[in-house]
Amino acid sequence: MDARNWSRHLVDKDVPCSVGGQEAPAFLYDLSAGGCMIELRDLREVVGSAVSIDLYGAERIAGTVIWQCGPCAGVAFEAPIHDAIVRHVGFTPPPIPFEEQVHRDRFGRVLPPLDSSERRRYG
Repeated sequence: MDARNWSRHLVDKDVPCSVGGQEAPAFLYDLSAGGCMIELRDLREVVGSAVSIDLYGAERIAGTVIWQCGPCAGVAFEAPIHDAIVRHVGFTPPPIPFEEQVHRDRFGRVLPPLDSSERRRYG
């Protein structure tokens, strides 16, 4: 059973960040209303440090590092952020695996299936 209070959304995005008052660019892996997981390029111990993360260019979100495993750190926000921000910054993978999805061109039109000779040539 997962004890998390909020659902997490995948992000995969570089974000401006400061840890303990020092600028520390980070890679944001996931995000929820109550916190996130970041990867720091600096391997120093940061548990208990104050964090400030720029999620969307408008304002910084304040929090505290509550766990660290190597370069990855879990951040608990001082106050929950709005779920609309979480959905805007993050993304939710489709429920159907890529291989089972109907393939479309960049305009959304369904592509015709490849015949068997083309499949051998391209994949």
